[in-house]
Amino acid sequence: MLAVGGTLLYNGERIGRTSGTMTTTTTSFAEITDAVDKAKASATEAPKHKLPISADDKTTILLNVEGAIKDLISSLAKKNPIKGTSIGAEELGHLPNSLTGVVVHYLVKGLKDDFGIAFEEDPTSLKVRSSNPLDKKVAGKKRLLTREQKNELLSKTQMSFYEEKIGKGEMTLDQAMFAIKDAYERKQNFEEMGYILPTKKTEYPYWAEEKE
Repeated sequence: MLAVGGTLLYNGERIGRTSGTMTTTTTSFAEITDAVDKAKASATEAPKHKLPISADDKTTILLNVEGAIKDLISSLAKKNPIKGTSIGAEELGHLPNSLTGVVVHYLVKGLKDDFGIAFEEDPTSLKVRSSNPLDKKVAGKKRLLTREQKNELLSKTQMSFYEEKIGKGEMTLDQAMFAIKDAYERKQNFEEMGYILPTKKTEYPYWAEEKE
C-alpha cells in the first residue's frame, strides 16, 4: 500500500485517503468488494507465459536460510500444526510432503501471482506422495474438514472476517487481501478434488459423489 498526494494506493489503484500525518482509510464498501474480487480472480487466472520443463534435467540448489524458515517448511511438509498460529494439518493437505516440494510450491505460486509465469508441466517435487495421511482420506472419500473448520475457512474468504483486526491495527489491508486470496485458493483446492464446502453454517462439507 502506498500513500501518494493524500491518496492511498493498492496495486496502483486508489482505495482511500490520508489525512495529515495520520493515515485514515476511507475505503468504500464497493472499493473493498472490488479489491476482494480481484484477489479471488487472480487465484484462478490462467498464466500468461508457460515455460518448458523436463523431469530428466535435474540439478541441485543449496539454500542458506534461518532455522525458523527451515522449521516452518518442515512443519508444512510433515503436515504438523504451525506453532504460534491456528493452522492445523487439515489446511496443509494440498502441500507436497518434502522440503523441496514445499519450497517449489511457493516458488511456482509466486511466479504465477507476480509475473503470470508457469511451467508446461508441474515440477516433479510438487507431487504429494500417498504416505500423506490426508491423501488416504481423499482416496477413501473420508471427511477432510469438520463443520467448524469449513465455516472458518469460508469466513476467511470474506473481508468482514478481518475488519476488527484492521480496525485495531493488528492487520493491514494488504495482509487482509493476501489472507483472503489464500483462503479462497484453499477452498478452491478442496472443491477441485470434489470436496464441497456448503455456505450454510449448519451444513457439513461433503464429497460431490455423495449427492449424486
